[in-house]
Amino acid sequence: MLKMMRAMTISSSLNVGYGIASRLRGMSHVPCFVHKSSLFLFFNVYLAPFHSRPSYPTKSTNTQLHQLIKVTNLEDALLMLDEMLQMRPLPSVVRFTQVLTQVAKLKHYSAVISLNDQMGLLGIGPDAYTLNIIINCFSQLNQMGFGLSVLGKFFKLGFEPNVATFTTLIHGFLLQNREADAVGILNKMMESGTCKPNVVTFGTLIKGLCMKGNNTGSIQLLKKMEEAGCKPDIVVYNTIIDSLCKDTMLVDAMNLFSEMMSKGIDPDVITYTSLIHGVCKLWGSKEAMRLFNEMVSKGIFPTLHTFNVLVDTRCKEGLVGEAKSIVELMTQRGIEPDTVTYNSLMDGYCLRGEMDEAKRVLELMLSKGSIVDDYSYNILINGYCFFNNNEPSEAMGLIQQMVGKGFSADASTTELIIDLLSKDKVDPALLPLIERS
Repeated sequence: MLKMMRAMTISSSLNVGYGIASRLRGMSHVPCFVHKSSLFLFFNVYLAPFHSRPSYPTKSTNTQLHQLIKVTNLEDALLMLDEMLQMRPLPSVVRFTQVLTQVAKLKHYSAVISLNDQMGLLGIGPDAYTLNIIINCFSQLNQMGFGLSVLGKFFKLGFEPNVATFTTLIHGFLLQNREADAVGILNKMMESGTCKPNVVTFGTLIKGLCMKGNNTGSIQLLKKMEEAGCKPDIVVYNTIIDSLCKDTMLVDAMNLFSEMMSKGIDPDVITYTSLIHGVCKLWGSKEAMRLFNEMVSKGIFPTLHTFNVLVDTRCKEGLVGEAKSIVELMTQRGIEPDTVTYNSLMDGYCLRGEMDEAKRVLELMLSKGSIVDDYSYNILINGYCFFNNNEPSEAMGLIQQMVGKGFSADASTTELIIDLLSKDKVDPALLPLIERS
């Protein structure tokens, strides 16, 4: 049985389809009813029942998954399914769905769909939770046509799509850059009698809009969310604040930050890190340190990313000594510097022309094992070239090291190698490094 399921899984993953796939063979992969001209008619049909009767939680919910199944790869999942199929009586569909959930988390979306098909052939029917997983897998595979068709399966089996179902569809449309369709589903949910969007639904759409840089739309949706009686959580606020900071809309970000706190929602390390990052880019490290100190005074301890933002900013401002003090604070608190931390320090020393100090940082990185990356070498090589233009020996030695470790040269390093080649100051064996760049 295991061999059969493995073979069928691999085969079907090449041509993904749901139970209806055979009937759709030769047709478009996306059924005609999902085109924009009829999309909202489609949702009117499927959401209409919610206007007239309440929605009850289906039997298969997260609370029933009391014995969590953990798999680390697809082979583990197939072995587990094979063991379950040998049991008499067969385990409930909840147990099979647990395995599918784990496989989906491993991003084997085609395999999940295929395994579900094989389960159906063996008489193991899905429940509502299973169908939500299948919709998510089709969404991740950019096959929204099949994802929508699974809604028909809900009603055929006597299940009702729930908030999670429509939230998954919204996420799928966002993955396909179909924001208008995603918003359309949300609007239909809000018009429905009982299948109202929850904080996850709103948060999913807000995140999608922010990823497209539509900060205005995300803020409008935040207000719409509150008007609908759905209280935003810290995740929703963090999503918008981070997007505003990335788009250098710091005043708006700080205003939203104040509004959030006035409503009794406490900021967390993600909130402060986003603000610190944004402030560093526009207003410098002085204001960023004020936020940092405010965060610590509230008992919110910074993460490695928070520290790295401050270290990088201090270095770019030429304040490498202060950046080193921040690194020392990190280590005192048990947070080990990473490649990003050391690269920032090295770049800071290079900007000041302190090449010996910069090289010592690289040597420290090398002593820690595999912490060095191609960017590390490029920083130091470019530093030597800028401050020791007439003596390329140090840069040459680093280039040789970089080649030996299989790293790539950036544009500046590539330009340097070409220049040195023209002056016969570099080994022609470095040509492959240019070709890889």
